[in-house]
Amino acid sequence: MLFAAARRAPPTFYVSSGVYNWSADPAGVFFLQKAAQYNVPQITAFVNSAPTTMTTNGRSCGGNLVDGQIPAYAKYLADVIAHFRDQGIRFTHVSPMNEPDDTFGTCGQEGMQVTPQQRANVVNTLRSALDAQGLQSVGIMADESSSTGNFLPEASQWIPQVQKGALAAVSHHQYGFNNDATVAQMGSVGRSLSGVNTWFTEICCFKAANSGQQSNPAAALTYGSTYEPTMIGALQLGQLVYQSFTQAQDAHFDFWTALSNGIGCSPLNNPSCATSANSNGWNDGLIYYDPSFASNHNTAIYQTKRLFLMKHLANFIWLGSTRFAVSGLPSNVFGMAFKSSNTQSTPLGGARASLILMNMANSAVSVQPSQAALGNFVGGAVTSPSTDWQTFGASSSVSLPGLSITTLLFN
Repeated sequence: MLFAAARRAPPTFYVSSGVYNWSADPAGVFFLQKAAQYNVPQITAFVNSAPTTMTTNGRSCGGNLVDGQIPAYAKYLADVIAHFRDQGIRFTHVSPMNEPDDTFGTCGQEGMQVTPQQRANVVNTLRSALDAQGLQSVGIMADESSSTGNFLPEASQWIPQVQKGALAAVSHHQYGFNNDATVAQMGSVGRSLSGVNTWFTEICCFKAANSGQQSNPAAALTYGSTYEPTMIGALQLGQLVYQSFTQAQDAHFDFWTALSNGIGCSPLNNPSCATSANSNGWNDGLIYYDPSFASNHNTAIYQTKRLFLMKHLANFIWLGSTRFAVSGLPSNVFGMAFKSSNTQSTPLGGARASLILMNMANSAVSVQPSQAALGNFVGGAVTSPSTDWQTFGASSSVSLPGLSITTLLFN
């Protein structure tokens, strides 16, 4: 296949029915192995397109999944997951479709349309194929709808036809960047129809909807090109996480993706390139690399403030913890509280509760940790325009710098 971006067309293991080339995609396998070695607790086998023999146009973009090929597709996925299980790598989840409302006809990336009438069949057939290979522990998530505008009218067409126990999570994206009420409706509909949690599994490429609000981290967002590596971009992502957890009441959040070359400038000869916003790049990564590295040999990695915001969330929102509503905070501070039933090991020591505070204003404000009533305050970490992940000890009052994320830990 020829794509606008060859990096978006990874090699496939699939050769023909039941025949696989397990040496394909060594780079992808390398990172999968590293994830397993580092004991990443959730690993999802994520699929953009079925093999080309299973789509209507014989390509991995621009076509539809063929009804009669759904059993073969399910077996292919189960075979791949079973192969890696036998290699000591265990997938916790599989996602058999991505934004199935779109054929991806421009072939800028892989993708296939899966109609609402096909989706339950895909889930049910895949569940049977996984179970037949002893993969009962692998959960299926679907349907990775691109936006609430696609999810809401289509959910009732497929979720009720999914067999009980076949679906582990209802997964969605949020490229419509909708308001709180619409996002809340999406979460409610997904859970009521399925009986399982909703997961926010992809977002990127956001910018202020109003160009006059580019420096406002709490501004309404839209899809479009912008590279914003500062705390503005980090807190814009923070507001999406906040909306996901407090409005949609999702149980999980993923950003797309970790590594990008969409920096929009040439960092080798421009010292300010990596740290300054521009309209040519994309907010689609946490860390970036020089798109011209092959010719200029610049292999440096450039971190954004989004990376450190996600570090707060990944370290201090523990799997299995419970989120509690937060009130009484200073104006322009977004807060989320989490409690775990077990003591969690953190870079600051043991903790059982966390209070994550995002100051969207330019000025610093103070909070008193004792007022949170979450236990004994043991310290925290802060990321601001001038600091990346600075830790601090317990005190009676904590200053939240302007444009910052601060996590307070309690035991």
